[in-house]
Amino acid sequence: MRLLSAVLLVTVSLFACRKEKPLPAAVDAGSNTVLVLNEGNYMWANASLDLFNIDSGTLRSDVFKTINQKPLGDVLQSGSIINGDVWLVVNNSGKILVLDSQTLKEKYSITGLGSPRYAVKAGSHIWVSDLYSRKIQVRDATGKQLFKQIHTGAWTEQMVFSGSHVWVACYDGWLRKYHAADFNIIDSCYVGKGLRWIVSDKKNNIWALASDNDSAYSRLQQWTPDGKRLKSFTMPLSGYASSLCMNPGKDSLYYLANGVYSLSIEDVQLPVKPVFTITGANLYNIACHPRKNVLFISDAADYVSRGKIYIVGSAGNEIGSLTAGIIPSGFVFY
Repeated sequence: MRLLSAVLLVTVSLFACRKEKPLPAAVDAGSNTVLVLNEGNYMWANASLDLFNIDSGTLRSDVFKTINQKPLGDVLQSGSIINGDVWLVVNNSGKILVLDSQTLKEKYSITGLGSPRYAVKAGSHIWVSDLYSRKIQVRDATGKQLFKQIHTGAWTEQMVFSGSHVWVACYDGWLRKYHAADFNIIDSCYVGKGLRWIVSDKKNNIWALASDNDSAYSRLQQWTPDGKRLKSFTMPLSGYASSLCMNPGKDSLYYLANGVYSLSIEDVQLPVKPVFTITGANLYNIACHPRKNVLFISDAADYVSRGKIYIVGSAGNEIGSLTAGIIPSGFVFY
């Protein structure tokens, strides 16, 4: 970890004192590529995609627009690697853009989605959650054809495919479990209103985080694969909790609450102190590199100006920072 930190420190430092290079007509993204998803402002259509190379320490801004010669869309909600391609879910534009992962050129777009939030591959189908429709769309492996709609009765957010099941975070507070093959609901576990974030650990247990302004609480729970609650933590909204991610070993998780907190999956109490915090920052989202155990933390600033990305070691040591687009809100790791 010390060696990795040193390498990242050098590369980020190099980037900090050099200007961005002009972007060629196509990029050649490699294994150390990190895509920074900049949400942009609702109804402004100023979402953007940045590309950061860990090896060289270079950042290329607004690469989608440069390469594809058109704007990305309105509110870039989430992104992931599916079928070897980059899938970008553009919420208010009601579409998913599928990009070649090496060149970032658009291969095709998926429309007719309502207000999509996240996309996850489960077996031979793609599940897409939605903000307003109270349904999940199940599409074929390419995403082009609608296969089925699952009525949830609620706004749906993050999803996890684990074993033969799809777990869905529903904003009404219910963690719903579906069979991936026949799409039938198997179980419903109540976490709390404002449920949005879920991850799975190395034991295939599901961790769910709900934060609700009306009820003045944030709640973090751990559930077994068969729907039994193992742990439940409640915290006041003075430390409004948001965003979950696992470390590469999937034995510790991180979340935001006016700072970055680390919790072992074996812990029985919440941590008292954050592992990382920075005065004046508006920490917005967090993700952990799946191989390097390095945290990428977004700072949304004032929601209008360009935001920042902090690169932080697992122990909380700041390695470097980058200037991103407007409201950096997520990351895609290669």
